[in-house]
Amino acid sequence: MALRLHLSYPEARMILSASPTASLYRVEVSGWDHDKAFFVENSELEWSDEGKQVTLTRTLNDRAVVFLRLLQPMSADRANPVAYETELVSSTERGPRQFRLRAVSSRSNRHGEPFPK
Repeated sequence: MALRLHLSYPEARMILSASPTASLYRVEVSGWDHDKAFFVENSELEWSDEGKQVTLTRTLNDRAVVFLRLLQPMSADRANPVAYETELVSSTERGPRQFRLRAVSSRSNRHGEPFPK
């Protein structure tokens, strides 16, 4: 069985291999693109055993930080944006780009301890 991502470019629809644990979530992605312009884009987050991936129409710098917010949060604490670092997985010349996401850890002070909240 395969899952389809709904993208704005018909030729860029990607068929994702579906594992029994893969899930898709509607998300709002925001951050600064390659041209240092702030953007907000709706997309789908693929969450599987292999990690999290999102497809965007924007070009991002290597290891750019983006913020994801679930559009249909399951609970009140899930409505807040979460920071992720991006890694380009695939792209087409004119179409969307697929990025692997890694959670950004809290910044720490020079002693290696997290800053107080």
